[in-house]
Amino acid sequence: MYLLTKEDIILLTSHYSQLTRQEKWSMLVFLYPDMKDKAPKRALQANVASEKRASFLRYLKNTPIMQLKDQYKRASIDYVCLGSADYPYMLEHSYDPPFILFIKGNASLLKRISLGVVGARECSAYGIHALKKLLPPLVDSSLVITSGLAKGIDRAAHELTINGGGETIAVIGTGLDVCYPRENRDLQSLISQSHLLISEYPLKTAPKKHHFPMRNRIIAGLSKGVLVVESRERSGSLITARMALEEGRDVFSIPGSILSDLSGGCNELLKLGAIPVTSGEDILMNWTE
Repeated sequence: MYLLTKEDIILLTSHYSQLTRQEKWSMLVFLYPDMKDKAPKRALQANVASEKRASFLRYLKNTPIMQLKDQYKRASIDYVCLGSADYPYMLEHSYDPPFILFIKGNASLLKRISLGVVGARECSAYGIHALKKLLPPLVDSSLVITSGLAKGIDRAAHELTINGGGETIAVIGTGLDVCYPRENRDLQSLISQSHLLISEYPLKTAPKKHHFPMRNRIIAGLSKGVLVVESRERSGSLITARMALEEGRDVFSIPGSILSDLSGGCNELLKLGAIPVTSGEDILMNWTE
């Protein structure tokens, strides 16, 4: 009889849809008390009803784990669990690390120094030109560029890095077999083959609005610092930047016109203490001092 390993149970937990994320954490801490130190505080406060707990334990017992693992093997998708030697160090030591990461591509990129790049989906020509100026010296210095594979700045960051001979990580808010937005399908495929595509969501997970702020915390957690290129005052990019600040990571911001809504968030970050950058060398100098 096959005995489930800790990694098996974490994989099964990620697929179980009848518990909230906090409740999943609560059950994992119940089964593995050594995970308590890594769990977010809100999860430790989650109270799982007895009937939910019993249903989850039956699910663990009755789900054919080998069939599930074969699905990932056939899709060339690996996964790493929190606490394993292969789990990225920077993310593990962030405030709210996912208990599992699904990965496809060059996993060695998780061991490299990464710069997160975020910005507006509906970006301007200024934002693209700024990236074209800033990224080449960063790519030449072998920094891995991490972004969220959204439209606009995210997509430009990935493409400019690839075209410049660099390496990139895309963090997405769906299962690795789902592409959102659809127009990024070819780019997502290329990244999964030659770079690295990651998600905390299991196969077949469709995009949901709340997935994307959660994805942002992974970008911030993986990165030594985050560069905000263009951002409105209320945006996902600012969420990522604030998460990075909370993690004690560097936040870099490109100054913009006071007349442009797309620069409102960047300029606000500068008031809060973000590091102003006008060239890639500004970031490199900050990290080599």
